[in-house]
Amino acid sequence: MSEGIDLQQILIAHLADYRQHHRLDPRRTQVLSHLEHCRTEAMGGLRLVCDPCHEEQSHYFACRDRHCPLCQWQASQQWADKQRQSQLPVNYHHLVFTLPESLNGWVELHPEVIYGLLFQATWDTLCSFGEDPKRLGGQLGMTAVLHTWG
Repeated sequence: MSEGIDLQQILIAHLADYRQHHRLDPRRTQVLSHLEHCRTEAMGGLRLVCDPCHEEQSHYFACRDRHCPLCQWQASQQWADKQRQSQLPVNYHHLVFTLPESLNGWVELHPEVIYGLLFQATWDTLCSFGEDPKRLGGQLGMTAVLHTWG
């Protein structure tokens, strides 16, 4: 990773102040705690001692959270490299479709139905825009990823 300030340093410097003014749900609190404490004394670790010279070294445990750039950076890079190799020579656009928070209760009860409807509505919307001769007048393709906090 590049030198300079990283996410962990930003969290250490600013998370406490942010939390005084913003409420975080338990899952976000847990993730931010993992990111803040990853590979620090707070996570625990091992103290290794060299027999001949008695030099000590501490090795702290990783949080292994899927959101942690310290833990997942290499895996993320490998995944991104693999995706780049399979790209077609066409324009790509990143779009995000979200559900309103008021549907969270329904999503918990019927995730397959709600997420299925989200993907179908997304695809139908994109297709209608893509096929419209006033817009693109073409045929679209889509790779969809579901990202949740739950």
